[in-house]
Amino acid sequence: MYYTATAEVKIGKITLNGITEAEFETSVDTIGGTAKITIPRRMVNKDGKTLLDQIHTGDKVELKLGYNGNLETEFTGYVSHIGDGTPLVVECDDDWYTFKHAAHITKSYKSVSLKELLKDLFKGYEIDCVDFTFSGGYIIKDVTPFAVVKKIKEEVGFCAKLDEENKKITCFWAFDFKGFQKHTYVFGTRNGTLINQLRDRRLMPNIADSGLKFIRKEDRKLQITGKAKQKGGKTITATVGSKDDDAEKRTMNFGSDVTTESELKKRIETELNNKNFDGYEGTITGFGIPRTKPGDTLKIVDTENPEREGEYLIKRVKVRFSASGFRRENELSYKIENS
Repeated sequence: MYYTATAEVKIGKITLNGITEAEFETSVDTIGGTAKITIPRRMVNKDGKTLLDQIHTGDKVELKLGYNGNLETEFTGYVSHIGDGTPLVVECDDDWYTFKHAAHITKSYKSVSLKELLKDLFKGYEIDCVDFTFSGGYIIKDVTPFAVVKKIKEEVGFCAKLDEENKKITCFWAFDFKGFQKHTYVFGTRNGTLINQLRDRRLMPNIADSGLKFIRKEDRKLQITGKAKQKGGKTITATVGSKDDDAEKRTMNFGSDVTTESELKKRIETELNNKNFDGYEGTITGFGIPRTKPGDTLKIVDTENPEREGEYLIKRVKVRFSASGFRRENELSYKIENS
């Protein structure tokens, strides 16, 4: 069967088919994703009017992509910038846009959990988040809800996902997460016996490109420092991992719920153990289907190197769409479990 990449974008009240290009990137490591949609010269005039007169910054955007007219919503958000040339380039922010431009808040708490704080900031949203308490209090001073979440994420280190359709915000520790949905990428082979094995398993090669590197546990050099701020202002610190000068160094922040150095060390050792594994790191690119997203689990199948198979948390996805193809570049994070 021949697959033709197709797209539809709604900007405000305008619906367009046959856009030239679309590209967007989302990640569990950042709060807020962006998209860039390129509209060809022939479509700059719509219904006898210039498109620039019909779309505006702040307009709602829905981008649908697929094959042979079977479309799925891939990106929703709002117009953040409109170019002035042709082809016309429309830049967009995802659904965090409304909170990025919401009214500023000033508020203080004597003691509050992350869940309570988020429920206060995002009323009407279901909050599913990590167990974390600001026992020493928390102060918000003249900033948007988006800025609050971004700052807390930088301080604490959790991953976050906004599901606007279901009015839900999920925050999770990457090393303790099993993924929202599971997908499978299969490496190809020229070995006839292995090809038959894939057929028996009803699997087909579906990898467009791979930038993965397989790294053994003993070759990974990682040092993690944990910090836990106590109620009185004192900070407990602990460091685990490689002591080599060229080791990758990371810092994790905790609240006053961690009260001893031994407990702090246990927390960061969990992170270290999850980061030290025999497995892949880097990016792997598939096609438009399966619809991988940040926070999903990606199972790697490699019949030629079965010892390298495993499941990984996807931390970043970059989607590129054009008339010549539809691709998803996935950056892997933690290895979740062996296949």
